[in-house]
Amino acid sequence: MKCKEAILFVFQMIPSPMIQTMNKKGLRPWLVVSAKELSEISPFAWVIPFTSTIRDYPLVLNWETLVPTSQTNETLLVQQLTCVDIQARKIEFVEHVTIPQQVNELIHAILGE
Repeated sequence: MKCKEAILFVFQMIPSPMIQTMNKKGLRPWLVVSAKELSEISPFAWVIPFTSTIRDYPLVLNWETLVPTSQTNETLLVQQLTCVDIQARKIEFVEHVTIPQQVNELIHAILGE
């Protein structure tokens, strides 16, 4: 998966009642890192959640430091890269951003590319 541009959305992750998860309820920002071609053929997108909690882990990045011009100043939880059906959610556009090289490298490491 190679993607240079990303879209930052705010949407609500609704946990499935059939699956026990630790997903936070409510609106939170997500970084959509899918290639544009995926959204043209599928309702799914690769996304990474943000959190307001500051953490010091190798796969957690301070977004404000990486992209100081961004409207989002939270922590990016790269280790929680997941695929979701974004067409099934109410989404609110926040901004277009360029994916920092460090984020791309961590995504590739997680996917084993």
